[in-house]
Amino acid sequence: MRKPESREPLNTALEPFLDTLALFDEARLGVWDADGLTVTQLRLLSLLAQNQGVGNSVLADGLGLTRPSVSALLERLQRGEFIRRDIDLADRRGITIWLEERGRDAISPHREEMIAAASRYLGVLDDHELESLTRILGKLSSAERSRPD
Repeated sequence: MRKPESREPLNTALEPFLDTLALFDEARLGVWDADGLTVTQLRLLSLLAQNQGVGNSVLADGLGLTRPSVSALLERLQRGEFIRRDIDLADRRGITIWLEERGRDAISPHREEMIAAASRYLGVLDDHELESLTRILGKLSSAERSRPD
C-alpha cells in the first residue's frame, strides 16, 4: 500500500471525509431510537444477519469485543426477542445464535434508511465521480478488511 508522500493531502481529506460520515448520523439515530437499540446491539444484529447460526466467539471477534461483553448483549437481545440461542447440535456445550423476525425487522429499516440517505448524498455526483468514489471506497474497505488484528 502506497503511503502519501506528504501528510498534507491526508490532513486536507480528513475533514470532508469525517463530515460525510457524520451525515449518516441522522438516519442511524432514527433506527436506534425506534427499537431502543444501542450502536453495538445494532452492529451485532447486522453481523448476525450475515452469519446466522454462529457462536458467541465469532460475534465477539467480528465486533472486536470480549466474549463476556457479547454474552451480555445477547442476553438483552434475546429478552427483547431480537435473537434466539439454541444448543449447538454438533457440540452440546456450545450455542448457536439466530436472528429472529424482530431482529430482521430492526435492521431492515436501517438498511433502507441508509440507502435512501446515501442515494441523496451521492446524487450530487456525476457518473465519473461515482466511478472514482466506488473505486476509492472499495480500496478503503478492502484495506481495512485485510488488515491484521
